Amino acid sequence: MALLAVAKLAANWLDVYLVFFGEQPQIEPSNITAYRVWGAIALVALLCGVAAHMLNPDRRMLGTLWQVLLVVGGAAILVLCYIPGAVDLPAPEREGDGYRAPPCYSGGDNDECVGG
Repeated sequence: MALLAVAKLAANWLDVYLVFFGEQPQIEPSNITAYRVWGAIALVALLCGVAAHMLNPDRRMLGTLWQVLLVVGGAAILVLCYIPGAVDLPAPEREGDGYRAPPCYSGGDNDECVGG
């Protein structure tokens, strides 16, 4: 299931970014939905595989290495096939210098300006 999800993520990414002759890529809501659904399926499938491997009493080092490679590769595919807008991240707050006084042009005398 994880391989199918990875293939669908790659196909979705190509659907958005594979353009010919200078056309601009258009991100449709269906592309965002597909990323969210197939990304969640890939993540759950990879984590289920890791959990099944860890619960197996006869696990071997080669199997553990394989599971690590699958998780790292799956995470890389999730990052590389990201569709902008698929993950709602909070916008960082703009931090100013704290000075909000309007500029003052007093003609050489600073007594009339805020802050002297």
